[in-house]
Amino acid sequence: MKQSKSPFRGMALASFCMQLSLLCQAGGGDLAEGVSFMAEDAAGEVEKKILTEMAEKLNESQSVSQVIAEADCFPPYMVEMTAMGEENGKLDVILKELSEYYERETRLAESLRRALTYPAMMVFMLLVILFVLFVKIMPIFSGVYEQLGATIPPVAQAAINIGGILSGAALAVIVILAILIVLIRVLGNNGKQPAFAAAILNFINSHSAITRLTAVCRFCNAVSVALASGGGEALEYGMDMAERLVDHPQVSQQIKKTRELVLEGNSFYSSVKESGLFSGFDLQMIRAARDAGRTSSVLQKLADDYDQRAQDALDSMVSKLEPAIVTILAVAVGLVLLSVMLPLAGILSAIG
Repeated sequence: MKQSKSPFRGMALASFCMQLSLLCQAGGGDLAEGVSFMAEDAAGEVEKKILTEMAEKLNESQSVSQVIAEADCFPPYMVEMTAMGEENGKLDVILKELSEYYERETRLAESLRRALTYPAMMVFMLLVILFVLFVKIMPIFSGVYEQLGATIPPVAQAAINIGGILSGAALAVIVILAILIVLIRVLGNNGKQPAFAAAILNFINSHSAITRLTAVCRFCNAVSVALASGGGEALEYGMDMAERLVDHPQVSQQIKKTRELVLEGNSFYSSVKESGLFSGFDLQMIRAARDAGRTSSVLQKLADDYDQRAQDALDSMVSKLEPAIVTILAVAVGLVLLSVMLPLAGILSAIG
């Protein structure tokens, strides 16, 4: 089963990880029975079938990571981290960390979707209003003025004509973009993302402060979860996973350099400092964490901080877009009204 069609996505995946964590704390003997109970309460038939098969395999004494891998509907990151948790005897801790990780990822993705959808709808409605004003309403006034023996000033008429052309073209571009986005999403779900779509996403990732904050948040999450397992190679493994999860070009290079420095025997603190992945107060926190032996918990705290920074950046972007869009609409409507009212004032003064 493809992950895009899996019932375990977003908050459902976070909830599933938390439930497994609680079941693992109760003991291995109760795990299969607990998953069986989860299957009975499943909302859909697909989810019920997956959980039932997982419970049967757990009853056959298969490992949790093996069962999750064979289900073929969970992210590779989850599969590999559960295997590490089993190897180090901290599966319940890893599953709890994974639950928090997927909850944070889902919350950020939802915030990004809302932040982009609302301004897009406002821009679309703005263009519709302007298009109707320039193309439908203003010609009516022009006809009325001609019957009254007056005309709209040439400059205003030219502005109206240009406004109609530009607003119509902008609407066409938005419709085409919407179709392309839907097409890219469908192809992406089928594993066939077009090259131009990848290039666009790469450009956005490279130039967006929000995507950089998100990438660093993912790095902190991945390394924190790996360190929570307590394995000897947890740090290297966590950075390897982070490098796979992060798609921001600059951050990916910094993670790669950090990983190389750690493999050369440098400390995590000195590695992230030299790579430039962290700076200022964040770097000071990592240094303090190294001295106190609390690197995992501090990275989790930094993940929360970067998540909040990304949320704040999204809110700031929306707060700046709203007044800009309203201002454009107000100016355009004001110009249209002046174009209408000035000839009307001339007619009224002539009659007076």
